[in-house]
Formats: sequence, structure tokens, C-alpha cells
Amino acid sequence: MTNTTALWTTVKDELRERREQRAAVRRLREDLSHYRTPHEIEDLLVAVDTQEAQGIATAEAPLIRSILQENLQAYYGTQSPVRRAAGL
Repeated sequence: MTNTTALWTTVKDELRERREQRAAVRRLREDLSHYRTPHEIEDLLVAVDTQEAQGIATAEAPLIRSILQENLQAYYGTQSPVRRAAGL
């Protein structure tokens, strides 16, 4: 195998891995998109924290927290300022 062939194979493999990672993140975002309210999000965050405390931590935990934070920001972004100020 020549250097060019090896390089080409490496590039293709890296691109495939990145594509697979993006697809996995996209699926996770879709799965977590159903958690919209602060109560739903808090429940899921507690579940993630509990698993980590029990030693069942996953590599996705920080990503899950990040996505849920985005969901929470979207939730509060859709609320009127009056409702937000009232805590509703």
C-alpha cells in the first residue's frame, strides 16, 4: 500500500466516523426533544446524575446535559416576559 493510498484510507475512515458521530448526536437530540418543560428536564437530569452517582456514568452524560439545557433555554425563550417574571 502506498502512502497516498494509506492517507486516502485514513481520511475516508475519519470522515465516516465523524458522519456517524453527527448522526448519533442528531438521534440523541431528537430523542431528547420530547423533554421540554422544566419539570421534565429536571427529572431527566436527576436520572443522569443518579446513574453517575451509582457508577453507571456514560460518555453521553455531558452531551445529554447540554441538549437538555438547550431545551430549557428554548422553553424559556418561548414564554412571555410576564409569565417568566411570575415564574409560570
